[in-house]
Amino acid sequence: MLPSNLVELRPNRRLLDHEFEGYKLNLNALPQHVLELISNVDRLFPGEVQYSFVHAKLFALHNHLIVDYWDHAFNFYYIDKNQQVRNTSFESISNTFQQGIVYDVPAHEERKSGHFNLCLNFASSTLAVISDGTGYLHIVDTGLRNNPVTKKQMWSTAFSCLALGSGTYFVIVDTKFQANESKEVLHCLLQSVEQNDKQFNSILSWITFENNGQCWKQSVLKQIQGKGIVHYSAIETNCSAVYIASDNTFKFTLDSEREIVEPQPEQPRQIIYTWLQTPDDVTITLQLENKFDKNLLLINVSPVSIKITYAGKDFVNGKLKSKIDSELTTWNVQQNGQVDVLITKSDSMIWEELIDGGDKNGEQIMDASLVEEAHRRLMHLCAETEVVPDRTVQGLSTQELEECDAASEEDTVLVRLDASNHTTTHRVPLSVHQFLFNIKLETEGVPALCLRHDVDACIWQPYPHLINTDIWPVKHQGTLMAFGYIQSSKQNRKFVTCSPNFSYGVVCEATRHVFIYKSSSNVGCQLRKRTEGAMKNIKVGQQFVINVEKYGEVLGINATNDYLFILTESKLIAIEMM
Repeated sequence: MLPSNLVELRPNRRLLDHEFEGYKLNLNALPQHVLELISNVDRLFPGEVQYSFVHAKLFALHNHLIVDYWDHAFNFYYIDKNQQVRNTSFESISNTFQQGIVYDVPAHEERKSGHFNLCLNFASSTLAVISDGTGYLHIVDTGLRNNPVTKKQMWSTAFSCLALGSGTYFVIVDTKFQANESKEVLHCLLQSVEQNDKQFNSILSWITFENNGQCWKQSVLKQIQGKGIVHYSAIETNCSAVYIASDNTFKFTLDSEREIVEPQPEQPRQIIYTWLQTPDDVTITLQLENKFDKNLLLINVSPVSIKITYAGKDFVNGKLKSKIDSELTTWNVQQNGQVDVLITKSDSMIWEELIDGGDKNGEQIMDASLVEEAHRRLMHLCAETEVVPDRTVQGLSTQELEECDAASEEDTVLVRLDASNHTTTHRVPLSVHQFLFNIKLETEGVPALCLRHDVDACIWQPYPHLINTDIWPVKHQGTLMAFGYIQSSKQNRKFVTCSPNFSYGVVCEATRHVFIYKSSSNVGCQLRKRTEGAMKNIKVGQQFVINVEKYGEVLGINATNDYLFILTESKLIAIEMM
């Protein structure tokens, strides 16, 4: 198995503002425009056998408000109780809505307990993929969708199939569309849940469909499996890998195109000698067999290399890390067969390794005096050591810490799994960052991840792995000031998102409140600092609280730069960002 490269997330300092103090409650009401839906949103609840946390997350956090990223107008879709896809658009000039039906989802199977919610995902400007929640997947030809609702054409079904077999239900996570002169290729990433004797596993099925100009057909099926929930998953833009963020390890378990080769376990190292160093010399120790013959021991040392053999067997052989004084080399053979070889360094220094390039047959033994010296030099970093008097460090009482400041016990990792060799090529540890949500920033790119960084929330955009390099670029695109701290304090949050230009963040509860945080700083604001008692101009943002209890439970949400759209079972609300 190839070793995975560790990717370190370093925020762009120009996108951080350490002078930002927080948010001040703004009591002004934001303008709201409400549409009464002609037909209510279709929604399912988990069945009796769907009692795991994986199922609860898939159902509760299902966003029923579908956005068309290929249409830059305020154009949204949802699926109603009659399993019809309804298009709803908002005109910002007149603040009016339009709604209409564009597609009837084919009902191949009667709905029952255990089925999933219907899913709609746009793969291109003219193609959509729909899951009916009962196991059927539909590839739909939508035509160009940038016409007004009143002029939109009805969509047509191009292909339908029982994607994962009878009895396996799923949701659509991601889709990617590729086209060339000879054929069109559609990649679909589906998530299902499988229960075994001990646990619930998440299954990510990567299905590839091809169209040669006559019809669609399924060509390749890959499956990736792991324990527990998936925080984030997406197909790489060039469709050569899949990204997964989870608390557990995921690996390929099925590939209809290529054989999956299980990695061979590493052979344990066979240590046949040890070496101990000081800044001036190195002692090499090895053990000979019983009833050894000293005449069969050969030790050859030059200023740059060393070779120690016994009866034709090499113990040490290679180029030394640095030059030595070969004339001062001595060795001693004890009666029990232990051989000690002392070589003297030309320059007083500590070597990183004995043999240049490393030697798996040897192991370094740390000198107790060197360890003590290292500890002495690092004493000022220890908690038990008194701080240097000329440096003033402000103390922090643990009583001032809140629950949201506590470190997470989960070890969340974002990985890149290569589709060709089925290996994890890159890893991004997220446990210290805390995954918050994902947001689509680029039409054909993968969703960006929002991660907590100290009290802020940083938006990271993954890009395709660079060819002929080991680099997987993950770029810091923007920051929501103090949002990481704020969202952690909202225990009843359901949806968390932000605008594409990062001007505001949103924490939405299921039934009561929507909290909006606009980070545009107000330098003219004055607040009294508790520690000093003086008035001071500080940078603060604005917090708005919207009561949505009268509209019913929130089933979907989407934040644009100018409006926040909220979908309930019977209404669509547009909140204007002043």
